[in-house]
Amino acid sequence: PTNFLVGTEQGTVLLCKRKSKSPADRIGAVYPGHHGPVYALERNPFFAKNFLTVGDWTARIWNDDLRTPIMTTKYHAAYLTDGCWSPTRPGVFFTTKMDGTLDIWDYFFKQNDPTFTLQVTDMPLHTLRVESMGKLVATGAADGSTTLFEICAGLCVMQPNEKPSISQMLEREAKREKNLETRAKELRLAAKKAEAQQAKEKKGDEEQREEERLKEVEKEFFEMISAGDDGRAPDAL
Repeated sequence: PTNFLVGTEQGTVLLCKRKSKSPADRIGAVYPGHHGPVYALERNPFFAKNFLTVGDWTARIWNDDLRTPIMTTKYHAAYLTDGCWSPTRPGVFFTTKMDGTLDIWDYFFKQNDPTFTLQVTDMPLHTLRVESMGKLVATGAADGSTTLFEICAGLCVMQPNEKPSISQMLEREAKREKNLETRAKELRLAAKKAEAQQAKEKKGDEEQREEERLKEVEKEFFEMISAGDDGRAPDAL
């Protein structure tokens, strides 16, 4: 592939291009979002335009064409450390946290909370991998231990109409976010135009006050000259 994604310690994701005519063109897009380092970054294996990021207290789903996430999990009390998509179900992804828990999210079922949460250990979990059939999940903890799980068929076997339903959901959320971005851009332009108008009016008011002040000074000057002429003694014959 000519394009690839990079997660940074500042919480942003960069879309980079291998083939570019100049160094400035190597970064195609910047996606700001997380409040800390990006610990996991992976494209959806079924919908390549969408990718998952894990950082701070949330996991986020993005679209290549938008600079803001189209879907975000709730904020957790514990820091998230890793995440990945299911290789067999387009709406399922996994996340691990510093409190030692593994969350399995099934967006085909619900989006507000994990479908399944397991307390793996009391130690922080730092890494997560899913085998190609989507049935075995391995987690790595801070003490060096690895735990292997076998999940149920309901979480690793694609459900009827799941792929078109998830596709419609992602497209709907992308469209909604695009409309919000467009509206936010319109509001920024309107605010900028209003600010420019206010500055123009303020400048006009200042110029008017300056002109009035100059007229007052000129009037006082002529009044002083007139008073001086009136007070001058007539020449003796």
